[in-house]
Amino acid sequence: MDLLKTIKDEWAVISVAPFSFLILAALMFATAYFVARWRYTAILDQAKARLETLTERLHLRSEQTESYREKASKYDQMLTEVVESGAAELKDKTLKLVGDIREFIGRFRRLENSNIERRFFDPVRTGSEGDQQWAQQMRLMLNTSLERTNEYDRRFKAEALILRDELRSRLPDYKPNDTFEFAYEAPTNFFGYDAVANDLEMMAKLL
Repeated sequence: MDLLKTIKDEWAVISVAPFSFLILAALMFATAYFVARWRYTAILDQAKARLETLTERLHLRSEQTESYREKASKYDQMLTEVVESGAAELKDKTLKLVGDIREFIGRFRRLENSNIERRFFDPVRTGSEGDQQWAQQMRLMLNTSLERTNEYDRRFKAEALILRDELRSRLPDYKPNDTFEFAYEAPTNFFGYDAVANDLEMMAKLL
């Protein structure tokens, strides 16, 4: 209504140059159309991006849930097999795990010794090159330590805990070394890994 009133009030001016008015009106309409289209396109793009992000999160959550379900199923199966095993079978399972842990210890000890020898025999650099050399050596040591910890958690931790608890339930008089009791959960160095292997081996041989 305001637009019509404005046109009526300005009709005398419009009637003098109608084509200029039409061109100006068309330009204004086109400008308003493209501005509105740009604005709503941006809103739609943002909504689409949010929807894609939520979809990815839901997919990831679904994959994580499935992964947890598989791990829980494997854990339950391992626990059942250990609890239902006889003394001889339990002993064999334990000694096999001990052998695997000691192979793992030996492999990472050789790797770390190799890294130490490389550090010892590499020519010492100074200035910025020396800083880069030191940083590279520290990254190598850290990566090796993380790789070692991750492999223990992935391959041995769950089975070691299950076997430990079952063995101790069958050996009520066994007295573990409390100094390394934490090693099953978080063996931070080779002393911890050795402690786990030695403790399991000692209990297995007492069956």
